[in-house]
Amino acid sequence: MSSPIESENILGNYHLTDFPTNRQILSDLYDEFLKKHYSIGYIEVTVSKGKELINKFSEKTGQKISFTSWIVKCISDAVLQFPEFNSYRKGRKKLVTFDDIDIIVMVERQLQDKVIPVPYSVRKTTKKDLLTISREIRAAQSMEVTEENQLLDRGILIKLYPFIPAFIRQRLIRRIIKNPFTIKKQGGLIVVTSVGMFTNTRGWVGGFGGITPLNFAIGGITQKLVKSGDSIREEQCLQITISLDHDIIDGGPAARFSAYLVDLIENASGLTELIE
Repeated sequence: MSSPIESENILGNYHLTDFPTNRQILSDLYDEFLKKHYSIGYIEVTVSKGKELINKFSEKTGQKISFTSWIVKCISDAVLQFPEFNSYRKGRKKLVTFDDIDIIVMVERQLQDKVIPVPYSVRKTTKKDLLTISREIRAAQSMEVTEENQLLDRGILIKLYPFIPAFIRQRLIRRIIKNPFTIKKQGGLIVVTSVGMFTNTRGWVGGFGGITPLNFAIGGITQKLVKSGDSIREEQCLQITISLDHDIIDGGPAARFSAYLVDLIENASGLTELIE
């Protein structure tokens, strides 16, 4: 049986802090995510050629290409060939397909006491070359941020959000995520989270879904022995998890899109042209 002194100290020391407004909003969004019908795919691609060319370009020019920006450019080129992947439902009977491809890249930034993911929207990716996209992402990685930067929208509604009753907040969230034009303005229909940038842990990242119809989680890079014809060689392999809105995208198109994306990455699309 515990003594009175032990009972008094059973909780030990603790610290009480405010739950950030941006986390409240994200929590409400996550509740809505669960209502979407996502199909999850796991692919592995060799990136040895791409990594080699990135290093060669750096040695030749002194310019560093972001590995994530190269993957973003490959995704953009793949979506250009499969425009239905840049679509969003409008109500029950309509589908809006946008010409411009905007890709939200999650960039982790270090605050004084924590690391937070910050979204940066690369607009009109098909109209920008790889170097331009790389510069944009690197600039986003070095910008000054606060915890509020975790949200692309930081207007007056965000400031008032904690004071709005829960049932009204839910209606607002539903109204926002059902409007394809709002989602497009907020950042785009495609999200890339490059978890491999922030850790050396190997493996795939679990599918997370989201508001957007197409989401990529870039995992770690592993060294593997790969057989090609009669030869076996060591390759750098990248794990990618793809989450697709199954209401919009069927399995067949998803498989063809994935195969096309793998081909772009493994053949170092966009990098070969820079070196030549």
